[in-house]
Amino acid sequence: MTVLFSILETGLLLNDKMVLTSTAREVARVCAVEGGRTANALARLNELLASAGMDMSLVTANISPGQAIYGTTITVDLGYSYQVKSPVIGSIMGYTIGLTAKAVTRSELVPR
Repeated sequence: MTVLFSILETGLLLNDKMVLTSTAREVARVCAVEGGRTANALARLNELLASAGMDMSLVTANISPGQAIYGTTITVDLGYSYQVKSPVIGSIMGYTIGLTAKAVTRSELVPR
C-alpha cells in the first residue's frame, strides 16, 4: 500500500511542478512583451494557477523588475507549498513539500 500511495503522490507532485514551471514561462513571456510586471501578467498568473486547481494562498510570486525597457533581464520566481494528500506518505515525508520554478527572459518593449 505504501508503494501505491507513493506512486500516486509522486504523480500529483510532478503535475503541480509542471504547472508551476509552465506558468513561470508563460508569465515571463507576457512580462517580456509588455515590459515588466503588469496587470496582464498578474492576471495571467492567477488564471493559469486557478485553472490548474492550485491554492493561490500557497503560491508566492516574485516578478522583477516592475518596469523594464528593451534588453532588461526579467525574472519570474514562483514558489508553492505542495500539500501532501496521503496521510501515509505525509507521516513519512512531511505534510508540505516546497516547489519552485524560475523563468528568466529579456524585455522586448521598446519605449516610444
